[in-house]
Amino acid sequence: MFIVACGDSFTRGEGLDNQDQIYAHILAKKLGAEIRNLSQSGASEYLILSQVEEAVKLKPDLILIGHTSEYRWQTWNYRSSHWQGFIVANHVLENKKYYRNWILSEQILGSQRKNTDKHQAAWHAAGMLYFSDEKMVQNLWEGAVSKQILLCERNNIKHSHMCCFPHLYPNLKELTDNHISIHFDLEKHKDPANDSSHAGPASHLRAAQMLFDRPEVRQI
Repeated sequence: MFIVACGDSFTRGEGLDNQDQIYAHILAKKLGAEIRNLSQSGASEYLILSQVEEAVKLKPDLILIGHTSEYRWQTWNYRSSHWQGFIVANHVLENKKYYRNWILSEQILGSQRKNTDKHQAAWHAAGMLYFSDEKMVQNLWEGAVSKQILLCERNNIKHSHMCCFPHLYPNLKELTDNHISIHFDLEKHKDPANDSSHAGPASHLRAAQMLFDRPEVRQI
């Protein structure tokens, strides 16, 4: 059995001691399966879509998809030559200097960061996303998720989904029954990862068990 995992920093295991603590890897071990993890920290839903596009080419038995916030976008990282996601949050307005320096300067745009077309395009994309109507932004998110599902089903690959953003639970439920909804309250569960901002080992274990109990997973 072969599993491919797609997603953002949670599926990547950000803040954990090792990959054996990641929910997708725990699930693979429980199923006696091989796993390849394509997830990327900071990924937007459209970057996750590109992961799914790569995943179907590998012809796995199951694709696990961990979904991210609808308020994420991506730009090209000129230093590492890959697409890099970033989250569009309140600090766009509250701290523009921090946002510009971290998101759109040396770490992502490199030498292209000044008043170039690429810099302005990335900045404008972030601003458009931030100031857009909430429903429109969620529709964009749903479009990416729908395409992920379509890719799996057209290629006859079983798929299961994980969402840890409570406000997106209804959106995901409208698109597929093959999902778990799990909220990681780091204070309530007392289970932060080493970086104090991601879910820890106990939360990953809980997510793995919830996925293991899903019929589309058990029937592989």
